[in-house]
Amino acid sequence: MVIARALVLALLIICGVLTTARAQTSAPAILADQPSTLPGTKITMGNWQLYRQYMSQGMIALFEGSHFWRMPEDVVIEIGPTVSIPVPEKYQQDTKANADRVRLVRQPDGGYVASGYVAGVPFPEPLKGDPALIGERIFWDLYYRYQPRVQGAQNFSYSIDRAGNMTQTSESTYVQSQLTYLSDPGIPATASGDDSIYTAKFNEQVSPEQSKYSTLLDLLPADPSRLDELYEYVPTLRRSLRLSQAARCAPVFGSDYLVDDENNGPPGLPQLFKVDYLGEQKVLALVHAAPEAFDSAGTAVDLDPRYYFPGGASVIPFPRPAAGKWELRDSYVIALERLPQFANGYCYGKRVLYVDKENYFAGAQLDLYDSTGQLFKSQLIFSYPEHIPGTDHDEAQLVAGSNTSFLINFKDRHLSLEPNLHACINSDCARNGYLDIRRYASPDGLMKIVQ
Repeated sequence: MVIARALVLALLIICGVLTTARAQTSAPAILADQPSTLPGTKITMGNWQLYRQYMSQGMIALFEGSHFWRMPEDVVIEIGPTVSIPVPEKYQQDTKANADRVRLVRQPDGGYVASGYVAGVPFPEPLKGDPALIGERIFWDLYYRYQPRVQGAQNFSYSIDRAGNMTQTSESTYVQSQLTYLSDPGIPATASGDDSIYTAKFNEQVSPEQSKYSTLLDLLPADPSRLDELYEYVPTLRRSLRLSQAARCAPVFGSDYLVDDENNGPPGLPQLFKVDYLGEQKVLALVHAAPEAFDSAGTAVDLDPRYYFPGGASVIPFPRPAAGKWELRDSYVIALERLPQFANGYCYGKRVLYVDKENYFAGAQLDLYDSTGQLFKSQLIFSYPEHIPGTDHDEAQLVAGSNTSFLINFKDRHLSLEPNLHACINSDCARNGYLDIRRYASPDGLMKIVQ
């Protein structure tokens, strides 16, 4: 009996020692749960699972290698401190002045539209109110996030096939004009006498020669429940064509991007979607990339090797540490699905958006699923915030000014990259003529392309 008790005591002591050893072994996982310890951390293939809670499903899939595309074996993500990207003071003032008048209005088809919006954040405290509509409030904060009167940049498109062959497929001029609900200092709330258009997105190909002047123009109405107007200028016909709404699921210049992917998160016709709130998450993002990484796009067959790992068969050309330090961004997570009566034939079964809580940008990470619920594509955006003219340098920067966008097509084993060079914002775009609304934000401008 004494011997039995001694054995039990010995086993308890051994178990205690093993438990302590396990606790010491698992210490890095505990540290990974503490964001304050992350700056200075390097995430690699050897330790990435300790930090998966800060990743989108698409980034997890890249590290796991569970789908066709995967990370480079020597990938390194260096974590730095989180740096604020505030919205302009004018936008904050408009939020205080106008948020009380905004209401969610249910549409006959079942979705919701933000009614009474003027400027600023429509729902500055989206978690307050009807819990069933939290996702809707966050979505409309994203939809009406701060955007400048105009921003423009040279855009380059790269395509990578399943064999790892990378080709620069086009160069284009991208100009986005916001025409109503403006919150820019010194600029009227409506950019022209016509307040029917919210945002115009103009994308004109510069090369290759056989596709030169091909242009897409998407006009989003100020009334979000209305159909947006889609136009394409066809240089061989010397005329523009208005496209059907089915074209929103058409590829942009043959890439993996669809027309409905062009707004960094929110699709067109938002009232046709059900929006669910999935919770909050700290998300890894490269939103303070090195400015010099946007000086040039790279070569005809590769991105700049100083800032990107080489891609290959099933390997994405992920940013190197020289491209900048990543940071944790407090985010809301929402999911968008077409209402059942509008789901048939739509591009995707579901979008999962990671919406930055400070500025409501949602493109740093985004997951797209097919109609069966399988991961279809994931978007990653690496950006350098450009200063907004007319604001203090410490006050506001545009989160998606200069950026490189990856759209990773897991299903079709294809990958599209779009490096944008340094963007001009508002008055800085005057030298390029981008402030001309009739040229860059109206169907009439399409007929001036070859003049």
